[in-house]
Amino acid sequence: MRRFALALLFLAIACQRETPQPPPPAPPTNAPRDGGRLTRRLEYDVKTLNYILHDSEDERQVLAFIYEPLIAFDQNLSPIPCLAAKWEVGDGGRSYTLYLDPRATFSDKTAVKASDVVFTINKIVDAQAPQFASWFEGLDRAQTKALDDHTARVVFAEPRVSRLLSFNISVMPEHVYAKGELAKIREVVGNGPYVFKRRDAGRGVLIERRADYWREKPHIQSIYFRVVNDEQVAWNLYMRGELDAGRIDNDIWHREKDKPAVQQKVAFFSVWLLMYNAYAWNVDDPLFADARVRRAMAMAYDRRSIIEQLFYGQARPVTGPFLPDSWANNEDVPPIEFNLQAAAALLASAGWHDLDGDKVLERDGKKFAFTMLIPTGKAARDQTQVFQSALKNIGVQMDIATLDGAAFFERVMQRNFQAAFFGWVLEPDPDRDLYSLFHSSQLAPNGLNVGGYKSAEADELIEQGRTEFDQTRRADLYHQLHEVLARDQPYLWTVQPASKWVVNQRVQNVQAARGLGLFLWYPGPMAWWLKQ
Repeated sequence: MRRFALALLFLAIACQRETPQPPPPAPPTNAPRDGGRLTRRLEYDVKTLNYILHDSEDERQVLAFIYEPLIAFDQNLSPIPCLAAKWEVGDGGRSYTLYLDPRATFSDKTAVKASDVVFTINKIVDAQAPQFASWFEGLDRAQTKALDDHTARVVFAEPRVSRLLSFNISVMPEHVYAKGELAKIREVVGNGPYVFKRRDAGRGVLIERRADYWREKPHIQSIYFRVVNDEQVAWNLYMRGELDAGRIDNDIWHREKDKPAVQQKVAFFSVWLLMYNAYAWNVDDPLFADARVRRAMAMAYDRRSIIEQLFYGQARPVTGPFLPDSWANNEDVPPIEFNLQAAAALLASAGWHDLDGDKVLERDGKKFAFTMLIPTGKAARDQTQVFQSALKNIGVQMDIATLDGAAFFERVMQRNFQAAFFGWVLEPDPDRDLYSLFHSSQLAPNGLNVGGYKSAEADELIEQGRTEFDQTRRADLYHQLHEVLARDQPYLWTVQPASKWVVNQRVQNVQAARGLGLFLWYPGPMAWWLKQ
């Protein structure tokens, strides 16, 4: 930069005539610069980079840099063009004509074609992709086709309110992923601004900026997603400058956020993401088949203390599948209050008593003892230990089994668990989450109904909400559904925690979007750049 400024100064002096001219101003120090490597934290290792088959948030975060969606979200959660330069909705909301950006290419330099769009959607349906399959239920395959190289027409049997958001998916190249069994293909060929370079099993993933990217190129040359499970280890790496961006836990945020020396190194972000914490019950397990038992479990969760003591007030109570500020949330559904005496009475009404004086309830010769699966991480561990202590006081023995991310999700998706702790990341429109999580047709592993919840009443309300275009009526349907799910308690909904992030001060132009935080919106991290 100094050499460039001196060259301009020399040129100005050489060209002057009589009146000396001041040298031109130096380039602004806050102007974006290209290059550098960003190191981001992953809390869990990825088990696949197959776009269709991924099922974890960490995998999603990596894939978002390798693949562009047909339709993206802006900072206000509004749909905007991406791979699809424009679209048209026809047939009363049954058909969607997508016009691809003719510049779009895959990382192997081949063009993104409409036939790739059709291939990807058909693969999503064929593979019963847990993240996406329910979005394309009712697909009319006979009428879904490529009209030309850059125009795809996707047709459904019936209109749905949130259908447009189904195209917040990327496109996989047919010439790569049609070569055999999808799960066995190891190539990673995307259409996004970065290309996959290597995966270090258990340690991280490296991606690099595409030289031939078809849209405006991001500034950062390469990103290394480093797997760091332990919160304190991660914090030490942030302080040493070995991690640039990632999540931190509440204890560290509360302890460090106001220290001037720390603020010189990192910026803190606290955002309300589209997510909530919950405990899912496997309702096919005899312990949790009775809704009275599930409600008694909720009475043993001390939500107020956990919000104040573990989250330092930075969490909001959640009473069902909707977040507190969602238009679908029923404010008349109160949180189930912490009440161990009432919980014990409810368990007794369900036939659970301590008959032998060992302080563990039993019924029909079986002890009330179960295992709660949790993923690695301090937040899951701390609140589950508080829950465990309260349950012990009413004669319920809960053991805690901690698994790494990949093993945890594999167990849960196979429904090989009794109870499990989740942080569910939600979609902007509630329809897609409600259907995949709670409709009886969406049992895991083909859907995300991991607990096996089945309710004809809930199914009907979910289905009506999908096709009701009147927003007032739709809100009323979801308010009724909220009441049903709060009554049945397939989940113990707990809190929506404020998500805490730190970003190294050398990372510039960092902004947050409503509901999505720092990532998964455009331009988001694609506009970041690194100071020298």
